[in-house]
Amino acid sequence: MHEVLLTLGFGLVTAAILSLSAVAFTLEYAVTKVANLSHGEILTIGAYTAYLVHQSTGSVLLAALGAAAAGGAVALAMHAAVIDRFVRRGIGTMPTFIATLGMSFVIQNVLVIIFGAANVAYTIPQGAPHQVGPFLWTSAEEEIITSALGITAVLYLIITYTKFGKALRAVSQNRDLARVTGINARLVAAATWFLAGLVAGYAGFILAESVGTFNPYFGFSFFLITLTAAVAGGLGKPFSTLAGAIIVGIVLEFTGGYISASYEIAFAFAILAMVILVRPRGLFTNARRTVFE
Repeated sequence: MHEVLLTLGFGLVTAAILSLSAVAFTLEYAVTKVANLSHGEILTIGAYTAYLVHQSTGSVLLAALGAAAAGGAVALAMHAAVIDRFVRRGIGTMPTFIATLGMSFVIQNVLVIIFGAANVAYTIPQGAPHQVGPFLWTSAEEEIITSALGITAVLYLIITYTKFGKALRAVSQNRDLARVTGINARLVAAATWFLAGLVAGYAGFILAESVGTFNPYFGFSFFLITLTAAVAGGLGKPFSTLAGAIIVGIVLEFTGGYISASYEIAFAFAILAMVILVRPRGLFTNARRTVFE
């Protein structure tokens, strides 16, 4: 039982990181109906920015803020340079899908040119593991979980109660109808991608902090798990995605701990395949409900 609780604790840390990445991805999808295959590179850029800022200042807080800012800037640039152009011209889903994959490869190779392909290591102290209820966490892992809960709460308040959140929901449900009612759908989509980028950039920082090392390809690998969580919860439905991320994060930690961590991606694809076969709209969605219910 002790080992089970320890693994569950590690799974909650993984789920916290995964939930931020998955919610950011599903927000991007909600307002543009584009599955952004370059989403993982936003995480990677966030990780590298945090690394550079921490190397220069020694401040973990500034590193986190730098990661979020870089993620928001890159996501906004992606939307302006590619996504918005394709959506406005009525270009189909498949060409846009391929374009995001192209952005992914371009960013990866640019990062290789700048930083090289070798792993980079953080020097951020993790703290000694200590008991937190039934779990064994380091100070860094506690901060990851606390920050993920805080960011999730802020996103909930923004989406549920603000004017921007109402516009976001309107655009996600029917872009043309939202435009007719006077909502600037392009501006809302751009702002949503920026918000998603902020969250994804920070997720890249805490993921790299948790793993300890990273390279230009590490975000793309984690994106495959992010996609599984988003589809499991319900693609385009942020609050359902949170539940999907928690389940996938815990399941992967148990399978990695009791079988082999090297099969993590394979297990993620197995979960994705099962969800698509059994509940293609997601485990926590209903066809009669709106996008954000």
